Amino acid sequence: MEMYSKNFETNAVHAGQHPDGETGALVSPLYLTSTYVWTPEKMERYLAGDKEGIFTYGRSRNPTQNMFQTKIATLEGGEAALATGSGMAAISLALLGTLHAGDHMISSGTVYGGTYALMTKIFEEMRIEVTFVSGDDKAEMEAALRPNTKIVYLEAMLNPTIRLNDIPMMLKFAKDNNLMSIVDNTFPTPYLFRPLEHGADLVVHSTTKYINGHGDHVGGIIVGGAEYIEKLRSSIYQELGPVPSPFACWLGLRGAKTLHLRMRQHCESAMTLAKWLMAHPKVVDVSYPGLENHPQHELAKSIFTGKGFGGLVSFTIDGGIPEAQKVINELHMAQYCVSLGDLDTLVQHPATMTHGKIEPDERARMGIPDGMIRISVGIENVEDIIADFEQALEKF
Repeated sequence: MEMYSKNFETNAVHAGQHPDGETGALVSPLYLTSTYVWTPEKMERYLAGDKEGIFTYGRSRNPTQNMFQTKIATLEGGEAALATGSGMAAISLALLGTLHAGDHMISSGTVYGGTYALMTKIFEEMRIEVTFVSGDDKAEMEAALRPNTKIVYLEAMLNPTIRLNDIPMMLKFAKDNNLMSIVDNTFPTPYLFRPLEHGADLVVHSTTKYINGHGDHVGGIIVGGAEYIEKLRSSIYQELGPVPSPFACWLGLRGAKTLHLRMRQHCESAMTLAKWLMAHPKVVDVSYPGLENHPQHELAKSIFTGKGFGGLVSFTIDGGIPEAQKVINELHMAQYCVSLGDLDTLVQHPATMTHGKIEPDERARMGIPDGMIRISVGIENVEDIIADFEQALEKF
């Protein structure tokens, strides 16, 4: 992996991208091609196993995709990366590159609703077993371990509770037991946390979120060792075909250039909003790792880069589903929709949206009350964001 700078900000702008050699264009070209013309020399090299710089077909490699992969791998401190058509495609491929029928994995108990559906429905049909654990109890991890366990999976920041697993413990447990560890780093992004530096084997992202940050891209990415990434690319990736479009990769490149600027503002405004919500009489709970009363505040301080605590805040009102929906419906500027990490402030109601298909008792086990609202804090003026929530809560 070519290193451009020791500084994150410089790598965000320059890694993976160079002025076009033919025209001098500063912005990297968008390569809209499905296939490539061969030469006898290229064919000879390819058949001999040397694939460096050789493009064959759009389902395997694309120059724009390569640039995007290099940029994100550099930011995460990984050797290589593999872009996919969605975040769920990245999670599925990362898991299925190791798991087969009859295998078992351990996962943190609170995960994104799509990830939970994959693990409890699709994997069940594939005869892959999953044990969910709290993520902060080593004895529970040891009790879950089986001879056929292959993977430990966790989210760096839990969706939608905005809590943290005991990440150092879980990664050490995986290493001590020769298990692959996979961390979904979508919420913190490499600006705040780089799991590979803490011993993780693979990192996955929904690049739809903060990596792109503009609400006009759907994608995912897997980052890790070059050997494993190439194994994925040359096997299950090509057979299942979850490739991103070159344009999606180009949008990801554009977004990643400003990741550090956007995350800085997301973090600053999220902290201000979380403190304001803490003082509101109609709010019974606020979850944001930057708050000193957050149960994993000290853990977040010890493993995050010191640049902030993320742009997501969850709060719970004194009520259930109807009351939470009333508050959301009264918002004017904040938009009620799925996804997160955009420039706009977005809100969603986990009990009826991301986790709406999960049974109420299972949601309760995950720590998701019916009155919880998750906010993806945008980059608008924070006083305007607070004013919007203030007027909505006044009407509840």
